[in-house]
Amino acid sequence: MSTPYASELRLALHAVHAASLLTKAVLRSLKNNVAAETKADDSPVTIADFAAQALIIAAVHAVYPDDRFIGEESAEALRQNHGLAERVWELVQRARTVEAARTSDLQHVLPHDGDAALAFPASKDEMLDVIDLGTSTGSRDGRVWVLDPVDGTATFMEGKQYAVCLSLLVDGVQQVGVSGCPNLQFETQGPLARRRITEDQVDADGYGVVLSAVKGQGTYVRSMHANGLGEARRIQHDDTPKQLSTLDFVESTIGKTSLSQDEHRAVAERVGAKWPGTVLWSQQMKYAALALGATDVLVRLPKDRDRFSYLWDHAGGHLLVQEAGGVIKDLDGGDIDYGQGRKILGDRNFGMVATMPSAFNGIMQAVTEVLEMRTR
Repeated sequence: MSTPYASELRLALHAVHAASLLTKAVLRSLKNNVAAETKADDSPVTIADFAAQALIIAAVHAVYPDDRFIGEESAEALRQNHGLAERVWELVQRARTVEAARTSDLQHVLPHDGDAALAFPASKDEMLDVIDLGTSTGSRDGRVWVLDPVDGTATFMEGKQYAVCLSLLVDGVQQVGVSGCPNLQFETQGPLARRRITEDQVDADGYGVVLSAVKGQGTYVRSMHANGLGEARRIQHDDTPKQLSTLDFVESTIGKTSLSQDEHRAVAERVGAKWPGTVLWSQQMKYAALALGATDVLVRLPKDRDRFSYLWDHAGGHLLVQEAGGVIKDLDGGDIDYGQGRKILGDRNFGMVATMPSAFNGIMQAVTEVLEMRTR
């Protein structure tokens, strides 16, 4: 008897693996000279972002045509820039060739035995339409796939850590989460916990790892290879209470965030911990590090309740942490509401704390005390 969401998980792993190979090929061929456009929010968008979104949505849409999608990218820039669109289309076609060779010649070693090859857009115009399927706005009702084709585009362009992310929401609840980490040099054999993750600890010759979770079924890690995935290994952490002063706080690159980093530091100092501990730019990579046990605490203290987060920066990654045994709450102690559409609004979910259960109350108390200083 099949377990719940087994087919969705298998497809998500297949699509994220293919998109991870695509993005890694871009890095290796362009050697950090990645062609980029600039979005309205001034963040860089590479051809890999667009191509990976087209690949993932096309693959899932072919199997689940009635499902909706929320993705970071739209095809507006490609429709206005024919040269850029042509480069993205060439990349999608190359990915199709790689996938065809993989599924025909190496079927005996693929982790997706019996699955058909992924579907790809049949034309450049279809590719643009597929990318735009990701512009859905609602996530409260029905089945909605949320994707970030390249989370951490800035560090991706530097050849550092990034994530390829896909998750499934059903009636606003996370059910499946898959995050490919193509640059993460992380040995999946032996004890997992306390292996450090850094921006520069890059898997230059391989393809990193992929993490996956299904609600109620645990979190797993697999190595990624050119011809498939390694064996799944469940991530299980010993939640023996630790001194709060020994906990590792994960933080973004210092000074490049709209969050209140001074208060992040104050929380760490209040419990006697070093700050920052692990430094990672990609939000989804932070969740991967927490799930793997490479760091202990994530705090997100916005400067006010007007701040929002985008759904694709958190969906799926939250599930990885929770199914590995972690706790994630907003600063009012509430669960994160994934039914808000494309944004997680600060007036509904103000900030965030993520850690293991044994440390959660102590960290939340320190956060509360730091926030009380705002009103004095």
